[in-house]
Amino acid sequence: MSAPKVCLTITAQTLEEAILLAREYAPFIDLIELRADHLKAGERANILNFPKQVDRPCILTVRRKIDGGVFEGSEQERQSLLKELSNFAFVDLEKDTAAPELEQLAKTSGTRIIRSAHYFEPTSADIISAIDGQARTESDIPKIAFMPRSAADMAELFAKVKKLPKRDRIICAMGSVGFPSRVLAQRLGSFLTFTSPKKLSANTAAIGHTDPISLQKIYGFKNISDKTALCGVTGWPLTVTSSPEVHRKFYEEEKLNALMLPMPAEKIEDALKLAETLEMKGLAVTIPHKEALLAHLDETSEAVQQIGAANTVVFKDGKKIGHNTDAPGFAKALKTLMQKDSLKGLRAAVLGSGGAAKAIACALFKEGAEATVFARDLAKAKAVADKFGFAVALLTDLTSDFKPDIIVQCTSVGLQGSATEGMDPIPQYEFQGREVLYDIIYKPEATPIIQRAQAKGCLASNGLSMLIEQAKLQHQLFFHTT
Repeated sequence: MSAPKVCLTITAQTLEEAILLAREYAPFIDLIELRADHLKAGERANILNFPKQVDRPCILTVRRKIDGGVFEGSEQERQSLLKELSNFAFVDLEKDTAAPELEQLAKTSGTRIIRSAHYFEPTSADIISAIDGQARTESDIPKIAFMPRSAADMAELFAKVKKLPKRDRIICAMGSVGFPSRVLAQRLGSFLTFTSPKKLSANTAAIGHTDPISLQKIYGFKNISDKTALCGVTGWPLTVTSSPEVHRKFYEEEKLNALMLPMPAEKIEDALKLAETLEMKGLAVTIPHKEALLAHLDETSEAVQQIGAANTVVFKDGKKIGHNTDAPGFAKALKTLMQKDSLKGLRAAVLGSGGAAKAIACALFKEGAEATVFARDLAKAKAVADKFGFAVALLTDLTSDFKPDIIVQCTSVGLQGSATEGMDPIPQYEFQGREVLYDIIYKPEATPIIQRAQAKGCLASNGLSMLIEQAKLQHQLFFHTT
Protein backbone atom coordinates (compact mmCIF):
# COMPACT_ATOMS: atom_id res chain seq x y z
CA MET A 1 0.00 0.00 0.00
CA SER A 2 1.14 3.53 -0.72
CA ALA A 3 2.03 5.98 2.04
CA PRO A 4 -0.97 7.78 3.57
CA LYS A 5 -1.90 11.11 2.07
CA VAL A 6 -2.24 14.37 3.96
CA CYS A 7 -5.73 15.79 3.52
CA LEU A 8 -6.52 19.39 4.42
CA THR A 9 -10.08 19.72 5.69
CA ILE A 10 -11.34 23.22 4.88
CA THR A 11 -14.32 24.47 6.86
CA ALA A 12 -14.31 28.02 5.49
CA GLN A 13 -17.52 29.98 4.99
CA THR A 14 -16.54 31.27 1.54
CA LEU A 15 -14.92 29.67 -1.49
CA GLU A 16 -12.49 32.57 -1.76
CA GLU A 17 -11.13 31.83 1.71
CA ALA A 18 -11.08 28.10 0.96
CA ILE A 19 -9.00 28.67 -2.18
CA LEU A 20 -6.54 30.92 -0.35
CA LEU A 21 -6.08 28.32 2.39
CA ALA A 22 -5.61 25.55 -0.14
CA ARG A 23 -2.84 27.50 -1.83
CA GLU A 24 -1.21 28.46 1.48
CA TYR A 25 -0.87 24.85 2.58
CA ALA A 26 -0.25 23.35 -0.88
CA PRO A 27 3.40 22.34 -0.22
CA PHE A 28 2.32 20.21 2.75
CA ILE A 29 -0.81 18.46 1.46
CA ASP A 30 -1.90 15.86 -1.08
CA LEU A 31 -5.68 16.21 -0.93
CA ILE A 32 -8.30 18.74 0.06
CA GLU A 33 -11.64 18.02 1.70
CA LEU A 34 -14.13 20.79 0.99
CA ARG A 35 -16.64 20.77 3.81
CA ALA A 36 -19.44 22.37 1.83
CA ASP A 37 -21.75 22.19 4.84
CA HIS A 38 -19.68 25.03 6.37
CA LEU A 39 -20.06 27.27 3.33
CA LYS A 40 -22.58 30.07 3.40
CA ALA A 41 -25.75 29.12 1.52
CA GLY A 42 -24.98 31.53 -1.32
CA GLU A 43 -21.51 30.03 -1.83
CA ARG A 44 -22.63 26.44 -2.26
CA ALA A 45 -23.92 26.92 -5.81
CA ASN A 46 -20.34 27.47 -7.02
CA ILE A 47 -18.54 24.43 -5.65
CA LEU A 48 -18.35 22.57 -8.99
CA ASN A 49 -15.20 24.34 -10.15
CA PHE A 50 -13.43 24.45 -6.78
CA PRO A 51 -11.11 21.50 -7.58
CA LYS A 52 -9.85 23.24 -10.73
CA GLN A 53 -8.81 26.26 -8.69
CA VAL A 54 -6.72 24.49 -6.06
CA ASP A 55 -4.53 22.07 -8.02
CA ARG A 56 -5.11 19.12 -5.67
CA PRO A 57 -7.50 16.18 -5.81
CA CYS A 58 -10.54 17.06 -3.72
CA ILE A 59 -13.12 15.34 -1.53
CA LEU A 60 -16.64 16.76 -1.51
CA THR A 61 -18.31 16.45 1.88
CA VAL A 62 -21.66 17.82 3.03
CA ARG A 63 -21.83 16.56 6.60
CA ARG A 64 -25.13 16.17 8.45
CA LYS A 65 -25.42 17.40 12.02
CA ILE A 66 -25.85 13.85 13.34
CA ASP A 67 -22.44 13.04 11.83
CA GLY A 68 -20.68 16.07 13.27
CA GLY A 69 -21.46 18.51 10.47
CA VAL A 70 -23.42 21.74 10.30
CA PHE A 71 -25.75 21.21 7.32
CA GLU A 72 -29.28 22.17 8.30
CA GLY A 73 -31.21 21.64 5.09
CA SER A 74 -33.24 18.62 4.03
CA GLU A 75 -31.66 15.36 2.86
CA GLN A 76 -32.94 16.12 -0.64
CA GLU A 77 -31.15 19.47 -0.59
CA ARG A 78 -27.98 17.84 0.71
CA GLN A 79 -27.93 15.20 -2.00
CA SER A 80 -28.63 17.84 -4.62
CA LEU A 81 -25.48 19.64 -3.46
CA LEU A 82 -23.50 16.40 -3.52
CA LYS A 83 -24.41 15.96 -7.18
CA GLU A 84 -21.90 18.74 -7.95
CA LEU A 85 -19.23 16.05 -7.65
CA SER A 86 -18.07 15.67 -11.23
CA ASN A 87 -14.78 17.56 -10.75
CA PHE A 88 -14.08 16.01 -7.38
CA ALA A 89 -11.85 12.95 -7.06
CA PHE A 90 -13.82 11.70 -4.05
CA VAL A 91 -17.23 12.18 -2.47
CA ASP A 92 -18.07 11.32 1.13
CA LEU A 93 -21.33 9.44 1.63
CA GLU A 94 -22.35 8.17 5.04
CA LYS A 95 -22.80 4.42 5.23
CA ASP A 96 -26.57 4.79 5.75
CA THR A 97 -27.06 7.24 2.87
CA ALA A 98 -29.37 5.77 0.23
CA ALA A 99 -28.50 7.55 -3.01
CA PRO A 100 -28.41 5.27 -6.08
CA GLU A 101 -28.54 8.27 -8.44
CA LEU A 102 -25.56 9.84 -6.69
CA GLU A 103 -23.65 6.56 -6.76
CA GLN A 104 -24.24 6.19 -10.50
CA LEU A 105 -23.18 9.79 -11.08
CA ALA A 106 -19.99 9.16 -9.11
CA LYS A 107 -19.26 6.06 -11.17
CA THR A 108 -19.82 7.96 -14.43
CA SER A 109 -17.59 10.81 -13.26
CA GLY A 110 -14.80 8.57 -12.00
CA THR A 111 -15.34 9.89 -8.47
CA ARG A 112 -14.50 7.41 -5.73
CA ILE A 113 -16.97 7.09 -2.87
CA ILE A 114 -15.78 7.29 0.73
CA ARG A 115 -18.30 5.33 2.83
CA SER A 116 -18.09 6.93 6.24
CA ALA A 117 -19.36 6.19 9.72
CA HIS A 118 -18.88 8.45 12.75
CA TYR A 119 -19.17 7.44 16.38
CA PHE A 120 -19.00 10.41 18.75
CA GLU A 121 -19.84 8.54 21.93
CA PRO A 122 -16.86 6.79 23.57
CA THR A 123 -16.53 3.53 21.69
CA SER A 124 -14.45 0.37 21.86
CA ALA A 125 -11.86 -0.27 19.15
CA ASP A 126 -13.89 -3.39 18.31
CA ILE A 127 -15.86 -1.12 15.99
CA ILE A 128 -13.00 -1.31 13.51
CA SER A 129 -13.81 -4.93 12.72
CA ALA A 130 -16.90 -3.78 10.80
CA ILE A 131 -15.17 -1.19 8.64
CA ASP A 132 -14.84 -3.17 5.41
CA GLY A 133 -18.53 -4.10 5.49
CA GLN A 134 -19.35 -0.45 4.80
CA ALA A 135 -17.98 -0.64 1.26
CA ARG A 136 -20.58 -1.42 -1.40
CA THR A 137 -18.14 -1.77 -4.29
CA GLU A 138 -14.44 -2.61 -4.63
CA SER A 139 -13.64 1.01 -5.43
CA ASP A 140 -15.35 2.35 -2.29
CA ILE A 141 -13.10 3.55 0.51
CA PRO A 142 -14.65 2.63 3.87
CA LYS A 143 -14.02 5.13 6.67
CA ILE A 144 -14.58 4.91 10.42
CA ALA A 145 -14.06 7.82 12.79
CA PHE A 146 -14.66 6.94 16.43
CA MET A 147 -14.07 8.42 19.87
CA PRO A 148 -11.87 6.03 21.88
CA ARG A 149 -12.59 5.60 25.57
CA SER A 150 -8.96 5.41 26.63
CA ALA A 151 -5.37 4.91 25.53
CA ALA A 152 -6.02 1.19 26.03
CA ASP A 153 -8.55 1.41 23.19
CA MET A 154 -5.81 2.95 21.05
CA ALA A 155 -3.59 -0.02 21.82
CA GLU A 156 -6.40 -2.35 20.75
CA LEU A 157 -6.89 -0.34 17.56
CA PHE A 158 -3.26 -0.66 16.49
CA ALA A 159 -3.34 -4.37 17.30
CA LYS A 160 -6.59 -5.07 15.45
CA VAL A 161 -5.71 -3.32 12.19
CA LYS A 162 -2.87 -5.78 11.67
CA LYS A 163 -5.50 -8.48 11.12
CA LEU A 164 -7.40 -6.57 8.42
CA PRO A 165 -6.83 -7.49 4.77
CA LYS A 166 -5.10 -4.92 2.61
CA ARG A 167 -7.34 -2.39 0.90
CA ASP A 168 -7.87 1.38 0.83
CA ARG A 169 -9.62 2.46 4.02
CA ILE A 170 -9.62 5.48 6.33
CA ILE A 171 -9.28 5.04 10.09
CA CYS A 172 -9.53 7.99 12.48
CA ALA A 173 -9.62 7.90 16.25
CA MET A 174 -11.00 11.24 17.37
CA GLY A 175 -10.33 13.52 20.30
CA SER A 176 -7.06 14.07 22.14
CA VAL A 177 -6.81 10.40 23.10
CA GLY A 178 -7.12 9.47 19.44
CA PHE A 179 -4.33 11.79 18.29
CA PRO A 180 -1.82 8.95 17.75
CA SER A 181 -4.00 7.74 14.87
CA ARG A 182 -3.52 11.08 13.10
CA VAL A 183 0.25 10.85 13.21
CA LEU A 184 0.60 7.09 12.76
CA ALA A 185 -1.82 6.70 9.85
CA GLN A 186 0.91 4.63 8.18
CA ARG A 187 0.84 2.07 11.00
CA LEU A 188 -2.94 1.87 10.68
CA GLY A 189 -2.79 1.37 6.92
CA SER A 190 -5.02 4.41 6.53
CA PHE A 191 -5.45 5.91 3.06
CA LEU A 192 -5.10 9.42 4.49
CA THR A 193 -4.93 11.52 7.61
CA PHE A 194 -7.05 14.62 8.08
CA THR A 195 -5.60 18.00 9.05
CA SER A 196 -7.00 21.53 9.32
CA PRO A 197 -5.67 25.05 8.78
CA LYS A 198 -4.66 26.72 12.05
CA LYS A 199 -7.00 29.59 11.22
CA LEU A 200 -9.99 27.24 11.29
CA SER A 201 -8.77 24.89 14.01
CA ALA A 202 -11.69 25.74 16.32
CA ASN A 203 -14.01 23.90 13.91
CA THR A 204 -12.11 20.61 14.26
CA ALA A 205 -10.30 20.87 17.61
CA ALA A 206 -12.72 18.53 19.36
CA ILE A 207 -12.04 15.70 16.91
CA GLY A 208 -8.26 16.04 17.14
CA HIS A 209 -6.98 17.58 13.92
CA THR A 210 -3.55 19.17 13.79
CA ASP A 211 -2.33 21.44 11.00
CA PRO A 212 -0.34 19.97 8.08
CA ILE A 213 2.79 22.03 8.74
CA SER A 214 3.07 20.78 12.33
CA LEU A 215 2.33 17.25 11.15
CA GLN A 216 5.44 17.34 8.98
CA LYS A 217 7.78 19.58 10.95
CA ILE A 218 7.17 18.07 14.38
CA TYR A 219 6.42 14.46 13.46
CA GLY A 220 8.05 14.03 10.03
CA PHE A 221 4.82 12.50 8.73
CA LYS A 222 5.99 11.96 5.15
CA ASN A 223 9.00 10.00 6.35
CA ILE A 224 7.18 7.63 8.71
CA SER A 225 7.67 3.98 7.82
CA ASP A 226 7.86 0.62 9.55
CA LYS A 227 11.48 1.49 10.33
CA THR A 228 10.65 4.72 12.16
CA ALA A 229 11.67 4.50 15.82
CA LEU A 230 8.87 5.60 18.12
CA CYS A 231 9.00 7.32 21.50
CA GLY A 232 6.06 8.76 23.40
CA VAL A 233 5.09 11.36 25.94
CA THR A 234 2.15 10.74 28.24
CA GLY A 235 0.22 12.56 30.93
CA TRP A 236 -3.32 13.68 31.64
CA PRO A 237 -4.92 15.65 30.21
CA LEU A 238 -1.71 16.52 28.28
CA THR A 239 -3.42 19.50 26.66
CA VAL A 240 -0.03 21.04 25.91
CA THR A 241 3.40 19.50 25.46
CA SER A 242 6.54 20.69 23.70
CA SER A 243 8.37 17.38 24.12
CA PRO A 244 7.80 16.22 20.51
CA GLU A 245 9.33 19.46 19.20
CA VAL A 246 12.29 19.32 21.59
CA HIS A 247 13.08 15.70 20.73
CA ARG A 248 12.57 16.41 17.02
CA LYS A 249 15.64 18.66 17.11
CA PHE A 250 17.71 15.79 18.48
CA TYR A 251 16.50 13.47 15.72
CA GLU A 252 17.31 16.01 13.03
CA GLU A 253 20.76 16.73 14.44
CA GLU A 254 21.58 13.01 14.45
CA LYS A 255 19.66 12.22 11.24
CA LEU A 256 17.53 9.65 13.08
CA ASN A 257 14.31 8.32 11.56
CA ALA A 258 12.31 8.77 14.76
CA LEU A 259 9.44 10.67 16.31
CA MET A 260 7.95 11.40 19.71
CA LEU A 261 4.21 10.87 19.91
CA PRO A 262 1.81 12.58 22.38
CA MET A 263 -0.28 9.90 24.12
CA PRO A 264 -2.84 11.38 26.53
CA ALA A 265 -3.80 8.74 29.07
CA GLU A 266 -5.90 8.99 32.20
CA LYS A 267 -4.27 5.83 33.54
CA ILE A 268 -0.53 5.21 33.26
CA GLU A 269 -1.11 1.49 32.65
CA ASP A 270 -3.08 2.36 29.50
CA ALA A 271 -0.21 4.49 28.21
CA LEU A 272 2.25 1.68 28.87
CA LYS A 273 0.01 -0.76 27.01
CA LEU A 274 -0.13 1.55 23.99
CA ALA A 275 3.63 2.14 24.09
CA GLU A 276 4.35 -1.58 24.18
CA THR A 277 1.84 -2.28 21.40
CA LEU A 278 3.65 0.27 19.24
CA GLU A 279 7.03 -1.21 20.26
CA MET A 280 8.29 2.13 21.47
CA LYS A 281 11.87 2.68 22.56
CA GLY A 282 10.92 4.96 25.43
CA LEU A 283 8.25 7.01 27.12
CA ALA A 284 8.43 10.45 28.72
CA VAL A 285 6.00 10.74 31.63
CA THR A 286 4.50 13.92 33.04
CA ILE A 287 1.72 15.08 35.38
CA PRO A 288 0.05 13.22 37.10
CA HIS A 289 1.69 9.82 36.49
CA LYS A 290 5.26 10.15 37.78
CA GLU A 291 4.54 8.40 41.08
CA ALA A 292 1.84 5.95 39.96
CA LEU A 293 4.25 4.74 37.26
CA LEU A 294 6.52 3.07 39.81
CA ALA A 295 4.11 0.19 40.44
CA HIS A 296 4.30 -0.81 36.78
CA LEU A 297 8.08 -0.87 36.31
CA ASP A 298 10.33 -3.93 36.23
CA GLU A 299 13.48 -2.05 37.18
CA THR A 300 14.27 1.44 38.50
CA SER A 301 17.41 3.54 38.58
CA GLU A 302 19.04 4.63 41.83
CA ALA A 303 17.70 8.15 41.27
CA VAL A 304 14.12 6.87 40.99
CA GLN A 305 14.51 4.91 44.20
CA GLN A 306 15.84 7.99 45.97
CA ILE A 307 13.25 10.40 44.58
CA GLY A 308 10.20 8.15 44.59
CA ALA A 309 9.10 9.24 41.12
CA ALA A 310 10.03 8.52 37.51
CA ASN A 311 9.59 10.62 34.40
CA THR A 312 11.20 8.26 31.90
CA VAL A 313 10.61 4.66 30.84
CA VAL A 314 13.02 2.72 28.66
CA PHE A 315 11.63 -0.43 27.02
CA LYS A 316 14.45 -2.93 26.76
CA ASP A 317 14.54 -6.72 26.46
CA GLY A 318 10.88 -6.97 27.42
CA LYS A 319 11.37 -4.88 30.55
CA LYS A 320 10.13 -1.44 31.59
CA ILE A 321 13.02 0.43 33.21
CA GLY A 322 12.32 3.67 35.08
CA HIS A 323 14.62 6.68 35.23
CA ASN A 324 14.37 10.24 36.50
CA THR A 325 15.91 12.98 34.36
CA ASP A 326 13.94 15.79 36.03
CA ALA A 327 16.40 16.23 38.92
CA PRO A 328 19.62 16.67 36.91
CA GLY A 329 17.73 18.58 34.20
CA PHE A 330 16.43 21.06 36.76
CA ALA A 331 19.81 21.51 38.46
CA LYS A 332 21.50 22.25 35.15
CA ALA A 333 18.76 24.70 34.08
CA LEU A 334 18.71 26.59 37.39
CA LYS A 335 22.49 26.91 37.67
CA THR A 336 22.64 28.18 34.10
CA LEU A 337 19.92 30.74 34.85
CA MET A 338 21.71 31.95 37.98
CA GLN A 339 25.16 31.68 36.38
CA LYS A 340 26.38 29.60 39.30
CA ASP A 341 28.42 26.42 39.53
CA SER A 342 26.73 25.39 42.78
CA LEU A 343 23.59 26.07 44.82
CA LYS A 344 25.28 25.25 48.12
CA GLY A 345 23.99 27.21 51.10
CA LEU A 346 21.11 28.86 49.24
CA ARG A 347 17.67 28.95 50.85
CA ALA A 348 14.91 27.48 48.68
CA ALA A 349 11.13 27.25 48.82
CA VAL A 350 9.70 24.28 46.92
CA LEU A 351 6.03 24.66 46.03
CA GLY A 352 4.17 21.38 45.61
CA SER A 353 4.33 17.77 46.71
CA GLY A 354 3.99 15.71 43.53
CA GLY A 355 6.50 13.78 41.46
CA ALA A 356 8.13 16.92 40.08
CA ALA A 357 8.53 18.40 43.56
CA LYS A 358 10.24 15.20 44.68
CA ALA A 359 12.77 15.48 41.86
CA ILE A 360 13.37 19.18 42.55
CA ALA A 361 13.89 18.50 46.27
CA CYS A 362 16.39 15.78 45.43
CA ALA A 363 18.29 18.08 43.08
CA LEU A 364 18.45 20.85 45.70
CA PHE A 365 19.64 18.37 48.32
CA LYS A 366 22.41 17.10 46.07
CA GLU A 367 23.45 20.67 45.32
CA GLY A 368 23.74 21.47 49.03
CA ALA A 369 20.84 23.93 49.21
CA GLU A 370 18.54 24.29 52.21
CA ALA A 371 14.83 23.95 51.46
CA THR A 372 11.33 24.00 52.83
CA VAL A 373 8.56 22.17 51.00
CA PHE A 374 5.32 24.15 50.88
CA ALA A 375 2.12 22.32 49.93
CA ARG A 376 -1.64 22.31 50.53
CA ASP A 377 -1.31 19.00 52.37
CA LEU A 378 1.33 18.84 55.12
CA ALA A 379 1.41 15.04 55.08
CA LYS A 380 2.24 15.04 51.38
CA ALA A 381 4.81 17.80 51.87
CA LYS A 382 6.40 15.71 54.63
CA ALA A 383 6.62 12.71 52.29
CA VAL A 384 8.73 14.85 49.96
CA ALA A 385 10.83 16.64 52.58
CA ASP A 386 11.69 13.89 55.04
CA LYS A 387 13.94 12.04 52.61
CA PHE A 388 16.24 15.04 52.46
CA GLY A 389 15.88 16.49 55.93
CA PHE A 390 13.93 19.50 54.69
CA ALA A 391 11.25 21.43 56.61
CA VAL A 392 7.57 21.59 55.60
CA ALA A 393 4.84 24.22 55.71
CA LEU A 394 1.50 25.06 54.13
CA LEU A 395 1.48 26.99 50.86
CA THR A 396 -0.51 29.72 52.57
CA ASP A 397 2.28 30.15 55.13
CA LEU A 398 4.86 31.30 52.60
CA THR A 399 5.49 35.01 53.05
CA SER A 400 8.43 37.32 52.41
CA ASP A 401 9.51 36.73 56.03
CA PHE A 402 10.85 33.37 54.86
CA LYS A 403 13.47 35.28 52.81
CA PRO A 404 14.07 32.62 50.15
CA ASP A 405 16.90 32.92 47.65
CA ILE A 406 15.05 30.59 45.27
CA ILE A 407 11.38 29.74 44.81
CA VAL A 408 10.67 26.69 42.68
CA GLN A 409 7.04 26.42 41.55
CA CYS A 410 6.30 22.69 41.03
CA THR A 411 2.50 22.62 41.15
CA SER A 412 0.22 22.54 38.10
CA VAL A 413 -1.35 25.87 39.11
CA GLY A 414 -1.29 28.21 36.12
CA LEU A 415 -0.81 25.45 33.54
CA GLN A 416 -2.27 26.28 30.13
CA GLY A 417 -5.45 24.33 29.45
CA SER A 418 -5.94 23.32 33.08
CA ALA A 419 -8.67 24.38 35.49
CA THR A 420 -6.10 26.57 37.27
CA GLU A 421 -4.89 28.45 34.19
CA GLY A 422 -4.47 32.12 35.09
CA MET A 423 -4.11 31.37 38.80
CA ASP A 424 -1.22 31.92 41.22
CA PRO A 425 -0.22 29.25 43.79
CA ILE A 426 1.00 31.83 46.35
CA PRO A 427 -1.01 35.03 45.79
CA GLN A 428 -0.24 36.13 49.36
CA TYR A 429 3.53 36.20 48.79
CA GLU A 430 5.08 39.60 48.13
CA PHE A 431 8.20 39.42 45.98
CA GLN A 432 11.09 41.57 47.19
CA GLY A 433 13.12 41.66 43.98
CA ARG A 434 16.01 39.56 45.30
CA GLU A 435 14.46 36.12 44.82
CA VAL A 436 15.01 33.85 41.85
CA LEU A 437 11.77 32.25 40.68
CA TYR A 438 11.77 29.07 38.62
CA ASP A 439 8.33 27.89 37.49
CA ILE A 440 8.57 24.42 35.94
CA ILE A 441 5.48 25.20 33.80
CA TYR A 442 6.49 26.32 30.30
CA LYS A 443 3.09 26.93 28.76
CA PRO A 444 2.04 29.68 29.01
CA GLU A 445 5.48 31.27 28.75
CA ALA A 446 4.70 33.65 31.61
CA THR A 447 2.34 32.39 34.30
CA PRO A 448 0.80 34.88 36.75
CA ILE A 449 3.47 34.10 39.36
CA ILE A 450 6.24 34.77 36.83
CA GLN A 451 4.64 38.04 35.83
CA ARG A 452 4.42 39.15 39.47
CA ALA A 453 8.04 38.22 40.16
CA GLN A 454 9.32 40.02 37.07
CA ALA A 455 7.29 43.12 37.93
CA LYS A 456 9.25 43.31 41.19
CA GLY A 457 12.58 42.93 39.41
CA CYS A 458 13.17 39.26 40.20
CA LEU A 459 15.11 36.94 37.94
CA ALA A 460 12.38 34.54 36.79
CA SER A 461 12.13 31.70 34.30
CA ASN A 462 9.59 29.22 33.05
CA GLY A 463 10.40 25.53 32.79
CA LEU A 464 11.41 25.32 29.14
CA SER A 465 15.13 25.14 29.95
CA MET A 466 14.48 22.29 32.38
CA LEU A 467 12.38 20.51 29.75
CA ILE A 468 15.23 20.75 27.25
CA GLU A 469 17.93 19.65 29.71
CA GLN A 470 15.97 16.64 30.97
CA ALA A 471 14.97 15.75 27.39
CA LYS A 472 18.65 15.56 26.40
CA LEU A 473 19.13 12.94 29.08
CA GLN A 474 15.99 11.06 28.00
CA HIS A 475 17.24 11.01 24.43
CA GLN A 476 20.51 9.48 25.55
CA LEU A 477 18.62 6.80 27.47
CA PHE A 478 16.31 6.05 24.53
CA PHE A 479 18.92 5.87 21.78
CA HIS A 480 22.46 5.76 23.14
CA THR A 481 22.43 3.46 26.17
CA THR A 482 23.36 -0.16 25.58
